[in-house]
Amino acid sequence: MKRLIILVALMGIQTTALGEGTDFSYNADLRLRYTFDKEQDGDDSNYYKSGNKLNQRFRWKSVFRVSEKFKFHFSLIHAASWGHSDFLVDKDGSNNTGDPSISSMTGTKNGENLLLVNEAYAAWMFNDELMIRAGRGGLNIGDKRVLGTSDWGSTQNAFEGLMFTYDEEIARFNLFGVKMADWMNQFQNSNSGVDVSDPELNMFGFTVDWKTLPEFFKMANLHVLQVSQDSNGDVTNWYKDVKEESNLRYGVVLTGDTHNVDYRLTYAAHTGSKKETDGDKDLSGNMIDVEVGYSMPDMMNSRFSVLYHMDSGDSSGTDKKEEMYDSFYYSKHYRAGLMDIYTYGNLTFIQLAWGMDLTDDMKLKAQYLMFSQTEKTGDIKTGVNGSGFATKSDTEDELGTEIDVEVTKKYEDNFFTTARLGMFSPGDEYKGSAEDSYYQFMLEAKMTF
Repeated sequence: MKRLIILVALMGIQTTALGEGTDFSYNADLRLRYTFDKEQDGDDSNYYKSGNKLNQRFRWKSVFRVSEKFKFHFSLIHAASWGHSDFLVDKDGSNNTGDPSISSMTGTKNGENLLLVNEAYAAWMFNDELMIRAGRGGLNIGDKRVLGTSDWGSTQNAFEGLMFTYDEEIARFNLFGVKMADWMNQFQNSNSGVDVSDPELNMFGFTVDWKTLPEFFKMANLHVLQVSQDSNGDVTNWYKDVKEESNLRYGVVLTGDTHNVDYRLTYAAHTGSKKETDGDKDLSGNMIDVEVGYSMPDMMNSRFSVLYHMDSGDSSGTDKKEEMYDSFYYSKHYRAGLMDIYTYGNLTFIQLAWGMDLTDDMKLKAQYLMFSQTEKTGDIKTGVNGSGFATKSDTEDELGTEIDVEVTKKYEDNFFTTARLGMFSPGDEYKGSAEDSYYQFMLEAKMTF
C-alpha cells in the first residue's frame, strides 16, 4: 500500500510535474464486497458446506492529453482478498518476510501488495476520422456477450495490440490485431539438437457500429474475428501442450425500443479446425440470446422482461467434431444468473425478470432462471461459483433453477451499496450427488470519485 500512497501523492502535485501543455484527468473507484455461500456444493452432508470471503478492489484510470491529437490512457488496479495477505507472521511475530511456507493461505509471494497495470495505451488522432491506438487495453464488442472487459472481477480483460478506428457519420469501423498469448520456449530435441518453438495465439478483428439507424434501433453491431494458434510441435515435458488451431468468429447485436417495449438480439458463431495427433478436428458452435422488456414509468418505473438463451453443445466426444460453443472472453457476470454458477457453452435457459424504483435512490431487481443442457450428453461449463455442479449425467438435462433478489441504494457523494440474496435449486441432473439448494448472500459497498 505504500506504493499506492506514493502514487496518490504524485498525482496530487501533477500540475507541476507534467510538461508544459499536458493535460491530465482521472477517475477512480474503491469497492468492498462480502460474500457468504451456504451448501455451495449442493450437498449439506459435506463438512466444507459453507464459507465467506471479503474482497476489495481499488481502480485508478487516468488520461494524459499531450495535445488535441495525442493522449495516453493508463489504469491501475489493486485487488486483495482479506486474510490472504502474504505478510503473515508466526505466533511470536518473528517472521514477516512473506514466506509462503508460513501458511497455506498464502499464494504468490507479496502478490496482494502490488499494483497491476491493467491498461497502458497511446491514442493518436491522425485526422478527424481516423484514430490509431497501440498498447494494452480493454476491448468491448456490442453488448459484451462475445468480447468484453468483465468489470465484475478483481481484474479486467485486457489485450496488447494495435487498433485503427475510422469514424464516419454513417458508422464507426474498427480494425485491430491482438497478440493474445506468446508461449516462446527453448527445448532440447534429442534428434535435431537445440530447437526453438515460438507458438502464439493471435486475433485479427473487424467491427462495425452503425450510427445512422431508424428510430426503433439503438445499436446495430457486426463483428468478424479470426483467431489463430500455432502448435509447439507436440513437445513432451512442456508446461503447455499447444495445438494448431484456426477459428473464424462472427456475429451481430441489435437493440432498440419503441412504445415502452425494448428488445435485444445477440447472435454469435464460430467455425474452424484444430490439428490433433490422430488427425484434424472440425470446430463449430453458435449462440443466440434474445431479450424483450416492457417498461411502465408510471408504476414506480417498473420493467418486466423475458430472456431466452441457447448455445450449442457437443453430443459426442468420439467423433472428429467439436460442436460446443466457445464462449471466448465475454463479460460473464449478469449473463446467466447473478450467482455465477454457469457460463456459456452447452447451456440453455429462460430468465424472467422484474425491476423497479423503490425510491428515488433505491432500486430493486428480482429474477427467476431455469437452466438446462442443450445436449444432455455434453459437458457442463461452470462459472467461478459452480465447481460443485460440474458432474454431469448423460440421462438428464435439467440443471436447476435460480432466484435472485438485489437491492441497490445510492447515497450522496457517489457512494453505492448493493445487497443480494440468491438461491439455486439443483435439477434432475444432480440426483444422488448434489440435491440440496445452494444459497448465496452478497453485500457490496462502492465509491466512485
